Amino acid sequence: MAGVKAGKKVQVSGFVDSTGDAAQNAELAKQRAFAVRDQLKALGIAEDKIDLKEPKNIDAGAGAQARRVEVSLV
Repeated sequence: MAGVKAGKKVQVSGFVDSTGDAAQNAELAKQRAFAVRDQLKALGIAEDKIDLKEPKNIDAGAGAQARRVEVSLV
């Protein structure tokens, strides 16, 4: 919140693990990012301050840690 108040934007990227169907995994990564975006909006961050960015490689390896969303200030 402090970063957004200081003029930065929030960048949200979804990731998946390497198992399963690639197309279904891409949709899961997108849905994860949307869920985080919606939560940030519920916390009071304006939608124009949130950028959804598809990572170059959404496959972040194997296991539960690969299924994640990364949030950063840009």
